[in-house]
Amino acid sequence: MMKKKEIKGMFIKHRMSAEGFLLYMPAILVIAGIVVYPMIFAFQMAFTNFRPTVRDVSYVGFANYLFILNDGRFWRAIYRSLIFTFGCLIPQIILGIAMAHLLNHPMLKWKTLFRGIAITPWLIPTVAAAMIFRFMFHDIFGIINYLLVSLRFIDRPYAWMANERSAMFILILANVWRGTPMMLTMFLAALQGIPSDLYEAARVEGANAWRQLWKVTLPLLMPVIMISGILRFIWTFNFFDLPWVMTAGGPGEATQTTPIYAYVRAFSGFRFGEGSAISILLFIVLIFFTIIYFLIRKKMEKMYN
Repeated sequence: MMKKKEIKGMFIKHRMSAEGFLLYMPAILVIAGIVVYPMIFAFQMAFTNFRPTVRDVSYVGFANYLFILNDGRFWRAIYRSLIFTFGCLIPQIILGIAMAHLLNHPMLKWKTLFRGIAITPWLIPTVAAAMIFRFMFHDIFGIINYLLVSLRFIDRPYAWMANERSAMFILILANVWRGTPMMLTMFLAALQGIPSDLYEAARVEGANAWRQLWKVTLPLLMPVIMISGILRFIWTFNFFDLPWVMTAGGPGEATQTTPIYAYVRAFSGFRFGEGSAISILLFIVLIFFTIIYFLIRKKMEKMYN
């Protein structure tokens, strides 16, 4: 027979588990309401011809998916999303490592001040950052055109946002400016975890600063670079706010990434079935990269444990 203390302990443990579950319930309900239910509803709409202007909604099977996969605009949007994502990701990693290395230098004074200044762009709301760059590169009121004309690099103001190539470049520039501090924070935390004894040993063996970077710093940073790079890839590929506020996919379709294409199909063309199908396809792509993220993370943990 079980002792009274054991029975009492099991009862208390069960009661604490029930109370803990009740404390989690509000968060679970909120997540279910704003994440789970919309996902289920979008998955259902992707198999229908749902439109706000049409009363009769019918099941169309995989017709929306077939239409989207055969639509050239979808693949062009994927291509532009990849350009935007890698155009942002590579500079963010390079600048993040360089700035983290600089801010972690033992000879640097006022480190706290400079670190606070460096992280400021990440604290600015996305819409505000988009509006800042829109006004900076405005063809009439923008300070960039004013400086270039004043310095006589150009004869007259240039319509940056109206040109296909320059619009994508400015979009990437804005996202690099805003996203680099996040990478900087992750790399700086990783650099501070590298023992100083390794650098002292490298200096004893005659390694200069450049060889220390390649032989000590980068190999030890590689797990953080891989994980943060994949996470940033997922976030950037699925980014909607900044491109929409800055260009709304224009001029023409020059900056129309996949999230913007899904939004336009759903809310401008009132084809919610097709828009939901695009979102589901995008979700599948992101799930694929999420799996890669966890596999790389697991592999890195085995290597460094």
